[in-house]
Amino acid sequence: MSGEQRRAFRLLFLCLVCTGIGQAMLFAILPPAARELGLSEIQVSTIFVSSATIWVFVSPFWGRRSDVVGRRRIILTGLLGYALSMVLLATTIGLALRHSLPVTLVWPLLIASRCVFALIGSGTGPASQAYVADRTTADERTAGVALVNAAFGLGQTLGPATGAALAVAGLLAPIYFAAALAVVSAVVIWFYLPEGEPVRRADAVVETRLRFHDRRILPFLLLATSVQAVQATTSITLAFFLQDTLRLRADQTGQLAGLGFMALAGAGLFAQLILVQRFKLTPATMIHAGLPLSLLAFVVISLGPPFAVVVVALAILGVGLGLVRPGNAAGASLSVGPEEQGAVAGMLGAIGVLGNVFGPLLGTGLYSLTPRAPFLLNVAVMAAGLTFSVAHPRLRRVHS
Repeated sequence: MSGEQRRAFRLLFLCLVCTGIGQAMLFAILPPAARELGLSEIQVSTIFVSSATIWVFVSPFWGRRSDVVGRRRIILTGLLGYALSMVLLATTIGLALRHSLPVTLVWPLLIASRCVFALIGSGTGPASQAYVADRTTADERTAGVALVNAAFGLGQTLGPATGAALAVAGLLAPIYFAAALAVVSAVVIWFYLPEGEPVRRADAVVETRLRFHDRRILPFLLLATSVQAVQATTSITLAFFLQDTLRLRADQTGQLAGLGFMALAGAGLFAQLILVQRFKLTPATMIHAGLPLSLLAFVVISLGPPFAVVVVALAILGVGLGLVRPGNAAGASLSVGPEEQGAVAGMLGAIGVLGNVFGPLLGTGLYSLTPRAPFLLNVAVMAAGLTFSVAHPRLRRVHS
């Protein structure tokens, strides 16, 4: 990898970190802001679910579009769409808090504002991954894709602390700050990120469009859905699980759940920024090492041991998922041609969001039966994923 490529990847990494910071701040700020406006928890969840549903259909379009018009233009469009969404959200909340907006319009406008992110902002992820794929060899691909995943992860780790610091300036300050970060990132991308020629003609034959059922990528899409579903299920039920199994007060639950999520995120970053970058692991190695680690972690968590053991299990899970996700994405990238990199990245982004929608719905439904049920479900999903990865020839041999 040349020095110019490294500089370009570092620049892209920093911009994606900024996007991750903004996302994490929004998840922390929107729920309490919504309560101030009198919205219920279900109404808040529909804001995100509506956006996620649109994302499933739009993300592949932006990935394919980046193959035609170039990666930088779609990354820039996505960042500006994200900034617009955040400004609309903050403005709607601000007007509602000042009683300058009819109550009946608040919830629909919040949904519409967030859907702007899905419609336009969903282009940044697939175009960024395709940008890395364009500029890496097969041997470098996994490390490059891991860098993209780690950028979002680092941003989501830094986001809550950044939001808490900015909240002293007002409830909406973190949201406006996130929008400003996205605009600055877009300017930097436009002026300093080098771009090559588009990899596909605008009049390319439609019949060659990559499909979800394409046998080259279908195993990777199925595995991506499973991994994202178990991660989302864990995120939504972990705090409830700790509170109920350890009989904690609400304040204790928040503190211990925060430590658990820090262990999960920190271990994932360690896997992507240290293990993958230093040891140049292949996609097959990452998939076949990460799945057993994830399975082991869920087995330990489902047994409901002391909190210290749960934290260790979450760290193991972080390493496992931190290996599987970029390994799977790199494997999918290596399975298609240069003119399909944007398309496959968009499909992976869409299918991941699909796991975010259905995983928590199923997990929270099972939680009503017993607190261990969601984690037992994750055990079953990871066991099935491990068996599938060993049995399927494409997952077993991808760039081994």
